[in-house]
Amino acid sequence: MAEIKLYRGDSYPLVFVFKDKTTGLPINITGWSFKMTVSTEKDPVDDTTKKFSVDAVIVDAVNGKFSFLPTEANNVDIGKFFFDIQYTNPSGHKRTIAKDKYTVSQDIGK
Repeated sequence: MAEIKLYRGDSYPLVFVFKDKTTGLPINITGWSFKMTVSTEKDPVDDTTKKFSVDAVIVDAVNGKFSFLPTEANNVDIGKFFFDIQYTNPSGHKRTIAKDKYTVSQDIGK
């Protein structure tokens, strides 16, 4: 998972596949949940810099595929932000699996 780049007001699915780092094969994510959080700070100390968070939709659990659908309102502010993605598995264990930049650029159409 890498940097997310989009334009102001974009509201399309951000699709990911969760894979085993050793084998490169998709992990079955049946019963899992994922959350993406976007912040103005790379390493926030609390929630005061959080712009938004969105829960994933599981697209194809057996093949590790999930997506996030930020709204137009989530992507109204132009700038460089930061995101992370955290899962919770069926046992209740949580883990952050991605952390990178989330860039919203100016578009032409309004």
